[in-house]
Amino acid sequence: MQENILKNWQDFAVFPCKGNTKIPATQNGFKDALCGQDVRKMLQMGYNAAVACEKSKIVVIDIDYHDENSTAMEDLQNLEEELGTKLPKTLTQSTASGNGRHLIYSSKGITNPRGKIGKCCDVKYRGYIMIAPSIINGKKYEIIDGIDENGKFIIAELPQKWLDYINKGCPTNQITPQTKTFSTKHKVYTNIDIEKMFNNCSFLKYCQENADCLSEPEWFTMINILAHIENSDELIHELSEPYPTYSFAETQKKIENARSFGFPQSCKYISTEYSEICKDCISAEREVKND
Repeated sequence: MQENILKNWQDFAVFPCKGNTKIPATQNGFKDALCGQDVRKMLQMGYNAAVACEKSKIVVIDIDYHDENSTAMEDLQNLEEELGTKLPKTLTQSTASGNGRHLIYSSKGITNPRGKIGKCCDVKYRGYIMIAPSIINGKKYEIIDGIDENGKFIIAELPQKWLDYINKGCPTNQITPQTKTFSTKHKVYTNIDIEKMFNNCSFLKYCQENADCLSEPEWFTMINILAHIENSDELIHELSEPYPTYSFAETQKKIENARSFGFPQSCKYISTEYSEICKDCISAEREVKND
């Protein structure tokens, strides 16, 4: 079964993530995803693996249980009743949290999907998802449904009523071109090694590991650091999504506000403002010594 799962992923646009994290280990994040990748080799090299949704022609309903009070499954069932159409059986995987689920559907008919379809149910299309058998903190992503008798993935199409509902996203769900939102003083940083950034910055690592409970100032500071990097919107949304009340529109507004500053906050400012988080950071110590 495991061998079939690994082979099936070759039909999808896959890319490596840093071991035990959801952080892309490629220079351009999920934009470097390619079909035909050897997921087994990625895992053997110590990486996790992820799939770029839009590039793989899939859309994912993410049933989230980061919050112990989550009613995600109930919300989805209520929506099925409201629309009068049940979701068809499709490729489904459990997430590293154990209770979460990824329902993976064909993106046929998807145009401008909304980011959420319930308090704890997200729609992922322009970003990416981790895939089985990646591991986070010792817990695996696992395929739990949607494999036929020949070991092939079942990727169902969404019923029309679901397409109509999901495609009724707010206009803010469409990421506007950066050239229309940057201030005239905004500087865009290109060819940034994201993995290296997270390796070298205690603050960014803290934000990634505690995304479900960040304070608003911490969240905005993280966005301010990343917003000035070329094509960083999707990464910011991915890092922000674990927060229980995540909103696509609010996050996108924060991104644009961060860019209006013109430049990202300095290492010195962050290490001073968040001294407890940055106390063991070599980069922060170097910044202080050079001051």
